[in-house]
Amino acid sequence: MIKTSVFGMAFLLAASAVCAEPAGFWRFEGGQPGEAAAVVASDVNGAAMAGKAGVSGQGSPPVYDGEALHKELWDGLTGKPVVTGNGASLRFRAPEDAPPGGAPVGAEVVVPGGDPAARPESFTVEAFVKIAAHVPRHALIASKRRNGQTGASWSLSITPGGALGARFDTERGEGAERVGQFNQCLGGARIADDGAWHHAALTYDGQTQQASLYLDYQRCGGGKVASALVYDESDLVIGRGLDGWLDEVRLTPEALHREQFLRPVRFFSDMQREPAVTVPLLDQTPTRVQSALKPALERIGTLIPKPVGQLETPMWSLGCETLDRDLANWSAYRGYLAPLGIKRIRLQGGWNRTETKKGEYDFAWLDRIVDDAISLGLEVCLETSYGNRLYDPQAALGPGGLLPAGEETLAAWDRWVEAMVRHYAPKGVKEWMMYNEPNLRKENTLEKIVANNIRTAEIIKRIDPEAKIGAMVLAGLPVEAIKTMLEMIKSQGKLDLFHWAIYHGYSGNPDRLNERMAELCAMLAEVAPNIKAWQGEAGCASEEVQFALSGIDWTEYSHAKWNARRMLCDIGHGVESSVFTISDLGYHKDFISRYGLLKTNPDNSIIKVKTAYYTVQNVVTVFNGALERAPDHALAIAGTGKELTWFAFRDKKSGLDVVTLWDGTEIPSNASEIETVQVTIKGGRLKEPVWVDLVTGNIYAIGPEQMAVEGETVVFKDVPVYDGPGVLTDRSLLDFVPARKKK
Repeated sequence: MIKTSVFGMAFLLAASAVCAEPAGFWRFEGGQPGEAAAVVASDVNGAAMAGKAGVSGQGSPPVYDGEALHKELWDGLTGKPVVTGNGASLRFRAPEDAPPGGAPVGAEVVVPGGDPAARPESFTVEAFVKIAAHVPRHALIASKRRNGQTGASWSLSITPGGALGARFDTERGEGAERVGQFNQCLGGARIADDGAWHHAALTYDGQTQQASLYLDYQRCGGGKVASALVYDESDLVIGRGLDGWLDEVRLTPEALHREQFLRPVRFFSDMQREPAVTVPLLDQTPTRVQSALKPALERIGTLIPKPVGQLETPMWSLGCETLDRDLANWSAYRGYLAPLGIKRIRLQGGWNRTETKKGEYDFAWLDRIVDDAISLGLEVCLETSYGNRLYDPQAALGPGGLLPAGEETLAAWDRWVEAMVRHYAPKGVKEWMMYNEPNLRKENTLEKIVANNIRTAEIIKRIDPEAKIGAMVLAGLPVEAIKTMLEMIKSQGKLDLFHWAIYHGYSGNPDRLNERMAELCAMLAEVAPNIKAWQGEAGCASEEVQFALSGIDWTEYSHAKWNARRMLCDIGHGVESSVFTISDLGYHKDFISRYGLLKTNPDNSIIKVKTAYYTVQNVVTVFNGALERAPDHALAIAGTGKELTWFAFRDKKSGLDVVTLWDGTEIPSNASEIETVQVTIKGGRLKEPVWVDLVTGNIYAIGPEQMAVEGETVVFKDVPVYDGPGVLTDRSLLDFVPARKKK
């Protein structure tokens, strides 16, 4: 390793990566405040650092500045101090008269890129940044250029919108031999121009081709790069186009973990802005849910719920609505999201909150939520709701409003939708819903809903061709109306715009919608076979409620049963399913709508975790991407005069059965009466059968005397059934805490 001083800055240049030694570490020390940075030295390999006025001579050279960040920095790789007595940084200024958009211009620092150390297969580039002002052009923190000024092997930048961004140009070859992608952009969180220093980093793993963006040690974006990096001998450029300060820029030939970044304190745990996800109110004991249900079976344990990260749950989504109107509190419930196990969340875009001055968009309120959701491992689906009173003083800010109309309003709608997609697509938001429940107003005719859907979806697809869009978002399950709208869309050749047909299926007895869901799925197969059904919002309350499903004496127990039945009815028909909602909603502070899995105070703070939260955990833990539907199962039930609800699934890996059944003839009750039935499964596969109560998560053994095998037919006797879902499955498919043996 060669150590040299390059224009007064400590610069380490390693010919090869050894134990993640830095390939380059630019300290920006040695000059006097106000002194322009210029070429002063080269090392034996010819590597030099130069400061100049920019690619086209605009602006002024970077200068040394006494505005330094922390006096001491620790190296997360070694746990040792790597910077002591930090006394300077570099100040960059962007030209004031530069036109908006396009390539970055202004002051810059250049490092010749011919040395192999400047072309690592994997890397981490990190820097401390302080923004004086955001500029209407891209500003490079650091970028390994490619092919002169036309591209970049990689770059870490600040976008015109003020967000952290990355760019990769990995195209190579021509014609049919061409691989990679030019101008592949990844977006991250916004860097505040708040007078504070912020740590920014980009990591890239050459083996997996995964890139990640970090702001202040929190992952805020990333994705898979199209192909391996492509390098030439173009320069490594630092600071071009920035209006602000840079300090302590480090390039490491390895994709570091965030704990290994440069940091101002010795221990990573001491400087995390967001604490680790801990939920003090979340009961994780086997007795977290208690009920009067007493099946005549031996209890062998209780399910261990699996969080996001341990499950694939493409069929599930969770309502995190109304944050655009402050009717719930993200900060209050965020810690409960990952443990629930559902990865996709639904958020509303909040036009009225985002555009409070015509033509200007402030996404800061939503950035905080989206960025945090991504850092928790969640996926965001954004809904294009609701109106904006800048353009229509009577516009509804919640359900039941008129669709945007009028030349000025529609033009403003188009601009807002485009701005939102441009802002959030680079962050990784790939799923979108149309305006919420437009059919609540008769003035919103089917023709107007279709026109709004097509108009909005075309904007989204133009900006992000890979976006997946849910059409309609209708209140109820009006199969004929959905069919009519699909035929309208089809007649215009626009079906390819949409991935889902979304409805909101409320019913006191969720099983009553089964017939209509079957009709919907059959209709979609005929009219629009590439469009999937998505139940995008449905829930009941845990006590008296004044909106959907009012007039029913709901309890926490019946609330939990309802949620489980709704979820299983949906996926049993192959319909994607949403749980409404994570927390109670403060529509009126004197009467809170208790649809949530979490009970809240009037100020939206959390009071307690409801039974339904744990039940949804149980459903998601058992029913997830590891299973596939088995609608071909030949299953018969004897011993009851009721028509029970049941659905069959198979574990993809083992082929073992997972069968859920319950008494769905009535609205879920607060009772726990059990009857027993005989279940016959032709071709059934279970080695060590158990019965699981999904409400409590309790697991019970099915004794040998209850099971008979006749050829390919399996008969189970005395299987418990009540109005909450139970599951017949194999013990080997479950992780559980063993029951404590009786003394």
